[in-house]
Amino acid sequence: MKHTFKLDNGHLNAEASFDKEEIAQAQKKAIHRLVQNVVVPGFRKGKAPEEKAAKYLRENQIFDETVNVLLRTLDKNFEADEEFASYVKEGKFANNMRPTVALNKFSNDEANFTIVYFLEPSCTKLGEYKGLTTEVKEKKVAAKDVDAEIERLAKENAELVPSDKAAENGDTVNIDFVGLLDGKPFDGGTANSFDLVLGSGRFVPGFEEQCISHKAGEKFDVNVTMPENYPEPLTSKNVTFKVTLNAVKVNEVPEINDEFATTLSGNYVSKDLAELKVKVKDNLSRNAFDSFKREAINDYLLQIRNNSEFAIGAEYIDTLVKNRAADDERSLNQQGLSLDEYLKLVNQTREQYETNVKADLENQIKSSLVYNAIAKAENIANPTKEDVEKQLGTSLDKFIADYSSYLKGQKLDQNQIDMQINNYVSQVLSSIMTGRIQAKVLELNNPELAERTYVSAAEKPAKKTTSKKASDGEAKPAAKKTAAKKPAAKKTEKVEEKAE
Repeated sequence: MKHTFKLDNGHLNAEASFDKEEIAQAQKKAIHRLVQNVVVPGFRKGKAPEEKAAKYLRENQIFDETVNVLLRTLDKNFEADEEFASYVKEGKFANNMRPTVALNKFSNDEANFTIVYFLEPSCTKLGEYKGLTTEVKEKKVAAKDVDAEIERLAKENAELVPSDKAAENGDTVNIDFVGLLDGKPFDGGTANSFDLVLGSGRFVPGFEEQCISHKAGEKFDVNVTMPENYPEPLTSKNVTFKVTLNAVKVNEVPEINDEFATTLSGNYVSKDLAELKVKVKDNLSRNAFDSFKREAINDYLLQIRNNSEFAIGAEYIDTLVKNRAADDERSLNQQGLSLDEYLKLVNQTREQYETNVKADLENQIKSSLVYNAIAKAENIANPTKEDVEKQLGTSLDKFIADYSSYLKGQKLDQNQIDMQINNYVSQVLSSIMTGRIQAKVLELNNPELAERTYVSAAEKPAKKTTSKKASDGEAKPAAKKTAAKKPAAKKTEKVEEKAE
């Protein structure tokens, strides 16, 4: 048997050919195997002479089995091949995908096969990953940002209080309702004491608008046409909701003052508004710094990914897309929807869904390959057991024991428990490694930012005030003037006249 291998964008294409003698031997083996199941009159099954039994075989039987014998021979030859064995040893084959086999030519003189093996995705060329620049800028926190955050905190601490006024957009109404289709209640159309924020768009178009201007205690009908993308049997149907408005509630936002500042908790515990502003600015500044650092790293990594080259088989991605669709289908089924019904609700076609999933998966794979390539190029060490335990905040044995106990309380069997623990520890390992690679990328491209850490206002050392010498222009204390004494004037007899 002669064979060759050729790499082709995520595939290993093998060409194998057999000569006349090899085909004859394969056919002989095929016949010998097939006659074991042939019944010849006068003989027990499989005991008739091979020449007699072979007459009872159909041509297509002999052909199919001969091809199978050649393929088994091919497998044995490939396993002994040094190049092929290296792919197996290094785990380059996609384990969840079977190779495809094509019989290009078959005769008594020659047989030729093409076998396509699917490979795990790989980064064939790592793009430049050092000395990159970024347009990402660090945001400076201004007074208006601080004021906006404090306003947000005030709204977050607002209380819903009942009101006698008519409901307006933005108010919360507590309602009972019954949905009627052709005068009869339909499934999912009834609820009691339901809080609905008017203007939230939570209900079908037209429902919330018809609740506006009504007061607590009123009963009224809401008539709407269900959307075209709504599941059957309500698709595009006219329905009526019998509504009882139990209460109108409005948000009462606290006044922003010293008293409000003392009501907050956590990082924002303050004695007055001035202190709250300092803490809010510090928190926003810390977040802005962290965001700047994170966005800069992501920008560098995106540049590296865009400048790298990859070998990813289309079939590999297609398989992942099918798997994702199956997972989404199962998840939606638990909510009483099919994937197609969900896509209809969000105005998305199946083709658009698959295109988006494909793009998402390709980017995930490429990013992962870039991370691995950088780790290899920079000899970044894999996390140790000590690293994992530091991340967990406890010993691995104690973590496993505690987590196992918790999962047993969730009624999981041992296989499920082992899987959950392995997944969790794998995520910790991945998180540590990802952090190391990101830190290295930042160090290689922006060492100044890599060394910077955020220092809060409270952590910054107080500015020293040094005394200045008099020679530095500091005002000296005024010297007492000593006037020279004048000799006393002699008194004269003449008295000067006073000016009148």
